[in-house]
Amino acid sequence: MIRYDFQQSVALVTGGTKGIGRAIVMALLDGQARVVVTYSQDDVAAEVFLQALTPEQKQRVNLLKSNVASRKDVHSLFEKEPITLVVNNAGILQQGDFQDLSDEQWDRTLAVNLKGPFMVGQEFLKHGPDGGAMVNISSIGGQIGGNKAPDYAASKAALISLTRSLARLGTTNNIRVNAVAPGWIKTEIFSEEQLANLQMEAAKVIPMGRLGTPEEIAGAVLFLLSAEASYITGHCLNVNGGLYFG
Repeated sequence: MIRYDFQQSVALVTGGTKGIGRAIVMALLDGQARVVVTYSQDDVAAEVFLQALTPEQKQRVNLLKSNVASRKDVHSLFEKEPITLVVNNAGILQQGDFQDLSDEQWDRTLAVNLKGPFMVGQEFLKHGPDGGAMVNISSIGGQIGGNKAPDYAASKAALISLTRSLARLGTTNNIRVNAVAPGWIKTEIFSEEQLANLQMEAAKVIPMGRLGTPEEIAGAVLFLLSAEASYITGHCLNVNGGLYFG
């Protein structure tokens, strides 16, 4: 992975202790950033994440238990650190039959996956520095739909639209806002059996013939956060092995 220089940056990564979020945090730390990392519930995973850091990395990480669907929690994040970069990664996905999708699950999914980035975006456009950057983690599900998790797909589609709106608003303060839409990514949310099945399916339907890795998503995110992407805003970058070209 290309190493970018984020030595003068303070990055906020929501949902940053596992999977794609953790890979983004580690890449930012590799670029010498200070990173505010949030998680919502899994204390065990948060402790595993923290213990895996080197002593030097721990000095540059502020790990916080925070609910991105709470205005109070989101507001407090911007009072603790002078945030210069943001990655809205926190999200929830619960698959099932459409007819079994409850009002409560629909509301919870949109609260975390869409309302959270809206509130973070509002705070960042208010407090962020000239030249700041934000990346929202969407999904291929938001581009093609999903019969197993239509609430998730709807939230991720709306997040792409929100990204474009925030990009227009951010130009006032020279703040860039982009999105990354991952395809099928190998993370710990899948069991070994599910991963084996996904890998076989990937060989059939993904032009590149494999699942992606969290590190490949992190590479795309860091590019969009970096000065190398200084003239890019309002864009949704597909990282899906050719599964979707739109």
